[in-house]
Amino acid sequence: MATEGCKARGLATRPAAAILLVISITMPSRASGAGDGAPISLRESRRAGICTRVQSELKAKGLYRPGLPPGGSSGEVRMPKPLSVEIETRFVFYERLVGNRGKATTGPARNDQLNASATEFGGDRALKAVRHVIQAASAINGEVRLTSALIRPEVRLLVAERRDPGGPVVVVSPAGPLTWYELELVQGLGDPLTLADLLPEKPVSVGDRWRIRDTAAQALSEYDAITSNKMEASLDSADAAKARIRLKGQIQGSARGGPGKMTCEGFLTFDRQAARIDHLDLNRTETRQPGPVEAGLDIKSTFTVTRLAAEPPPALADAALAGIPLEVSPERELLRLDTPGAKATLRHDRRWHVFWQDPKLIVLKRLDGGQVIAQCNVTVAPHAGKGRHQDTNQFREDIRRALKHRFVQFLGAGEIDGNPAGGFRYKVGVQGREGKLGIVWYYYLVASPEGEQLSVTYTLAEDHVKVFADQDLGMIGSLEWQKRSQVESRD
Repeated sequence: MATEGCKARGLATRPAAAILLVISITMPSRASGAGDGAPISLRESRRAGICTRVQSELKAKGLYRPGLPPGGSSGEVRMPKPLSVEIETRFVFYERLVGNRGKATTGPARNDQLNASATEFGGDRALKAVRHVIQAASAINGEVRLTSALIRPEVRLLVAERRDPGGPVVVVSPAGPLTWYELELVQGLGDPLTLADLLPEKPVSVGDRWRIRDTAAQALSEYDAITSNKMEASLDSADAAKARIRLKGQIQGSARGGPGKMTCEGFLTFDRQAARIDHLDLNRTETRQPGPVEAGLDIKSTFTVTRLAAEPPPALADAALAGIPLEVSPERELLRLDTPGAKATLRHDRRWHVFWQDPKLIVLKRLDGGQVIAQCNVTVAPHAGKGRHQDTNQFREDIRRALKHRFVQFLGAGEIDGNPAGGFRYKVGVQGREGKLGIVWYYYLVASPEGEQLSVTYTLAEDHVKVFADQDLGMIGSLEWQKRSQVESRD
């Protein structure tokens, strides 16, 4: 199965997320911090109401290394040729911190949450921000398939929350689910709510060094698991106006199941009068092996960030936010998938990764602990005519014929319920074998009132059936056929 187009896209849209750190510097009583050697304490201040304009850019160049084709593990199969790739991403947004004392808020935002400017948030509390996106885009050039990605105007208002001080940041849009590609643009590398972890936990003087925390290493590398962290920070200089921190070291870990190693070198500065970081410049060199859902890499990149104080834009003003629910709920974390031809949409959770996409086929893979436990193929089926769909007996016979010797028995069949806008949904369960491995397939025939049809197939090993549970029912049940005007507006 060809994968290079989607793999490159998946890399490119990993956002060069902007870095927002608001630093409160508590000086010893005798020192002004103008280079007299007195230790200074760098502590992040997170006051609700603070607003900044953040701009980040990632420029990368190197080799993209596709993995083996599906099922290709025999001695005759050769690794695909590495391809040259150039990547650029740009993310510009306004961010306003909002109050969130522990649990996610429910209901519309209240003024005391938006403007609790005397209250510090963070520590063992959840940290939340509302963001208005000015630009979020990526582009890929080189020998791989040319790709680009943008964020839709209707989901430019975002809510970002870090529930656990050592955990990840989750980004959602109150206006509706993001797509997988939009999420890659706006969540991940260097999120503003995580990079305060680069700062020392104790007061430091010029020349002092400290090991950055694993959470900071994750923020710089985007590895979801860290196996070795040798990143260090040091205070290079400090005067009454500016302080400069140097970053250097190596990180090893894995991203979506692909083991990698990265070296980083760069610096950040913060404006001591304004008490915030105003620039980050980081050079990264990474080698990553192909993983179950993404290609391998040999790539060098430069990641830069600038941050300036700003007045809240109209989209982040009190009046604009007062009626908008800002909770980050499981329902809002679901992602939107446009089916081939964009004639229908469905929703899925964030463990599904888009592996391949073209006008007739979308392939998703579900990761659990770095292992693929299921695959979902969505394909366009022949038009059946208004008010009609393929005969279900013929559908089952087509399945039996396609599986050939792999077929063992049918596990059941019948219509399933779901969103009324999803039309006709028919499921067939099949037990089979692939060599010595027991396989379960769930086949779906989905048809609109106009006779448009989709075929959706879930494939998983018998050992993964319990872990997979009813993911298929939730996804297919959420499917909605789009009106002709909605499809034309996106074309």
